[in-house]
Amino acid sequence: MKKSMKNIVIDVNPLMHGSRAVRRCLDCMVGELLSHNDDNYNLLSFSNKSKTKKCLPKLLFDAKIKVVPIPYRLLVPFWKNFSWPKIETIIPECDILYTNEFYFPPKKNALVLATIHGLAYKIIPDKIQPQIVESLNQGLSFVIKNADYLIAVSETTKKELINQVGIPPDRIYVVTHGVDKQFSKIDNLPGVWDRLKIKYALNRPYILYVGAIGMHKNIMGILSAYQKLSHKLAHDLVMVGPPDSAWNSANRFVYDLDFSENVHFLGNVVKTDDLSDIYNGADLFVFPTFYEGWTSPPLEAMACGTPVITSNCSSLPETVGNAAILVDPNNTEVLATEMERVLSNKKLQKELIEKGFVHVSFHTWEKAAQKMVEVFTDVMARGPWEKR
Repeated sequence: MKKSMKNIVIDVNPLMHGSRAVRRCLDCMVGELLSHNDDNYNLLSFSNKSKTKKCLPKLLFDAKIKVVPIPYRLLVPFWKNFSWPKIETIIPECDILYTNEFYFPPKKNALVLATIHGLAYKIIPDKIQPQIVESLNQGLSFVIKNADYLIAVSETTKKELINQVGIPPDRIYVVTHGVDKQFSKIDNLPGVWDRLKIKYALNRPYILYVGAIGMHKNIMGILSAYQKLSHKLAHDLVMVGPPDSAWNSANRFVYDLDFSENVHFLGNVVKTDDLSDIYNGADLFVFPTFYEGWTSPPLEAMACGTPVITSNCSSLPETVGNAAILVDPNNTEVLATEMERVLSNKKLQKELIEKGFVHVSFHTWEKAAQKMVEVFTDVMARGPWEKR
């Protein structure tokens, strides 16, 4: 007999400590779910009440929320080693626990849906610090043991879960991400440039990258391609994102080549309005990363009317469709050639911009939330995962 969907508990703890990508995706997804029907949803936070409230600007703190005033990091060892406390101890009426974490409360009778945001640590482990690879593999093992079903953020990630991890296909759902509505084309470009000059001292046309300053993101490839073009272009290079494994190498590269006035590391831009300005001000967005499970920056750039060049590997062709130029991330010569081609060809720029607007219209959080509701309903009907 089909069981009706009643109480879904959404673990919002990543909003307290997660990466920019996971925070933004969870924020948008939960906000969309609550805006349509907040009666079925309970939010769960392992933090203090004031910090939780601070991290839920769009999630309507008046929604039903259970705040457990014990830090997440202190609970993880108990979940890993003792399978306690269980989710039913915290929220007795839980039917489904939906989480974007590697570690979460084990369950007694509830169903658990866990999102896998990508498998970079299995596909390109050589480009990630060994201790991080080990940690993420341990987290994945916990998910596989304690979740009933997995949500892959792309068809590519689903295939990797099947082929690299051995997960049965019918244990995996695919829910791709949308684009935050706050990213859009700004008609008043002079106003954008006024703000960019004041906040970030940007005074020249620029090429943009947004993401962690890490080796796995091919930061050195971007810098090498820019070096090949620097004598031909009137463009600076702007890199937005937190320091990561490529930070020291990238800064040394810029220093050694005396590019300090042309390459701008802006750090982590938290405010969406500021990031939208930065996207809108760019003449080109480059994102030739080595791997992505699914990623929002290329779509955010498209939504702001910026042409995109990205990689031809992992989920990126799936993410951008026919609305971007695809390159081999290992070939900086081709990347440089394509960057120059786009920047020198107004017709190509216009074509990419128009295709980008069409493409992002199919990737909304409304559609993602609708798909998630379908998944909740199906999981409730199927019941616990049983190995076949």
